[in-house]
Amino acid sequence: MRTFWDFIWADVKMTARNKQALFWSFFFPVLLMGLLGIVFGQEGSFAARLAVVDEAGGPLAATMTGVFKQVPALKVTSVGDRQAALDDLKNGDYAAVLVLPAGLGEGADEGSTALPFYYDNSSPVQAATVTGVVQQVVQEFGFRVSGTRPTFRLAAQPVAAQGFDYIDFLVPGVIAMAIMTNGIYAVSGTFVTYRQKGVLRRLRATPLPPGSFVSAYVLVNLVRSLMTAALVLAVGILIFNVNVTGPGVLARTVVLALIGSGTFVSLGFFVAAVAKNIEVAAALGQVIGTPMMFLSGIFFPMDNAPRWIQPVVNAMPLKYLADALRGVIISGQTLWTVRWDVVVLVVFGTAFLGLSVRFFRWE
Repeated sequence: MRTFWDFIWADVKMTARNKQALFWSFFFPVLLMGLLGIVFGQEGSFAARLAVVDEAGGPLAATMTGVFKQVPALKVTSVGDRQAALDDLKNGDYAAVLVLPAGLGEGADEGSTALPFYYDNSSPVQAATVTGVVQQVVQEFGFRVSGTRPTFRLAAQPVAAQGFDYIDFLVPGVIAMAIMTNGIYAVSGTFVTYRQKGVLRRLRATPLPPGSFVSAYVLVNLVRSLMTAALVLAVGILIFNVNVTGPGVLARTVVLALIGSGTFVSLGFFVAAVAKNIEVAAALGQVIGTPMMFLSGIFFPMDNAPRWIQPVVNAMPLKYLADALRGVIISGQTLWTVRWDVVVLVVFGTAFLGLSVRFFRWE
């Protein structure tokens, strides 16, 4: 046990002496969040997502829904239940909800049909934009139907939704990114360097168990990831007033940070296992890490990304860590609610750990 703690203390001192590692682990995530927060922190919600509830059925309602889906300014989702759509609107999942009521188009000769329209009033700019776009589409569609005058009108109702700023979206993403960089770059670079310098070979020649050395390093990395997550979250709360909702958020964030760190430490060990030298490890780490950084929804949502790239996005473990952290930090969700994100992270981590054991070389 004494040997295990000696390894931990040695790793802590080596980390403290590595200025480059300290920069990428602690200073860079905070600097990146600060710059993006200053530029985009007050931009408010960023997607005009519209839920269309078809209570009418029939070809007219289907045609109107299809017209809305062709509007570039809207991200339209068909929802079957009005109450479920309103609940999602209150949670900030949609900018507005449009209901196509039963009897749509009936009695058009007597006057226009009122379409219930609920919008998120937490962002006046977004509310005005989405209301204006939907109003214009409804009027033009009504003119097409009647040929002479508007057939439909909006019965708009504001809803007090849980809105959030871009900085609220950004902070969990930066935490996930920092955990990824700690896991991939720190682990792979360190162990490949140790192998090149013969440290691992000499370690195996000693009576000290190699498992203690690896376990100590993993523990130090987990603690470093927790410290980075705490630092980024503290800066977000104290400087940018990030909205952290619900009790127990910090405890759930710690659990997710540990699970995510374990996943990316396993990925880092896999890179170290297959890389022949530090140059190959750095290049392979960039090949793996850079696409994840920009395609996992860290800095901006990927809902509007081209359909062909969505399978690539869904194959990246960083996406699931970022989604889980946002669910917990922004929406106050429980670990059970984000359980499938956690399951994916555990599966990825287990798979990479198995591959690391299979291919890892001590010399």
